Amino acid sequence: FAYVKIEVGIDDMFNFETFGNSMICLFQITTSAGWDGLLAPILNSEPPDCDPNKVHPGSSVKGDCGNPSVGIFFFVSYIIISFLVVVNMYIAVILENFSVATEESAEPLSEDDFEMFYEVWEKF
Repeated sequence: FAYVKIEVGIDDMFNFETFGNSMICLFQITTSAGWDGLLAPILNSEPPDCDPNKVHPGSSVKGDCGNPSVGIFFFVSYIIISFLVVVNMYIAVILENFSVATEESAEPLSEDDFEMFYEVWEKF
């Protein structure tokens, strides 16, 4: 997707031309913030939306059209995988914090608390 025509969702910062910009785009897709804007130019596969004969200096790739089937497959699979991972991690953090909170509430005072109380009480 590095040579897709720059349009509404793809601009100088949000594109797939470099590794860093690709990571920014993948983060945008993971947070589901405007990922449909990134998908729209990739779905353009015919003129007048793109130029299939455009030459890119330093590359053998010809044209700035997207590939709709590859684009849809990539975006859908990435969204499903990233949402499964992110949502599961989010739920795991919530459950871990909940279990720690319930353990602390089950024993409001630990053995260390009693020892500290005795040490401080001995001073007075």
